[in-house]
Amino acid sequence: MSIFERKKKLVVVGHRGGRGEGWPAENTMAAFERAYDEAADAIELDVRQCGTGEVVVFHDPDLKRTSGGSDLRKVGTVPYLELATKHKTPLLRDVLAFCNDRKLGLNIEIKYDDVDRRTLTRAVCRLLDAHPELDVIISSFDPRILARVRALRANLRCALLTTTERKWSLPLARFGMVRGIIWAVHLEKVQATERVVRGLRRRGLHVGVWTVNDVEEARKLRHWGADWVITDQTAVIRAGAAS
Repeated sequence: MSIFERKKKLVVVGHRGGRGEGWPAENTMAAFERAYDEAADAIELDVRQCGTGEVVVFHDPDLKRTSGGSDLRKVGTVPYLELATKHKTPLLRDVLAFCNDRKLGLNIEIKYDDVDRRTLTRAVCRLLDAHPELDVIISSFDPRILARVRALRANLRCALLTTTERKWSLPLARFGMVRGIIWAVHLEKVQATERVVRGLRRRGLHVGVWTVNDVEEARKLRHWGADWVITDQTAVIRAGAAS
């Protein structure tokens, strides 16, 4: 059975591995290793392509935030070796091997901003072919990316990310307009009311919620039927709400 289908406990997914005071930099191998050490069931990460074409694990479309404002270049223009040296950016290929070796679940968010969506989606699917046993979900805010994933690899499970900034995303998920494409919905936590969570579950969809760092909130979501939470603080949520 998939890690993401455990019925008797809340599944803990490390958001970009984990974030906050004392954590290694997000979306790095060090963050993923710490999430694993803290008994996360799975990790969540973001992918896009860099200037030399590799699929890299990086959230933002540019280097502004991670460079403290000193570098404004787009990730898609920067060579991989520079990203690896200056930002400790891993290749998706290496993270897939890490998760596969440790039987760690993986949520890959395919970014939609400042990327060639068609090329990126195809590249991710090809990399996953090397690890057919990997317990993986593909997520995106863009339903067109998820439709393309399903067209390329019908066996892959997809989750639609919803947010209040994209007001159409939750109605799209709730009323089945992506039926047959999505397996799960990843709700922004402000959208995760009891009515919404239970309603999605009745429609046969799995439900994850992001980003949940409060134990009582995680317990409430578990009671309502959420299957997993994506959290910056894996140890806290594991100890307080998921055991």
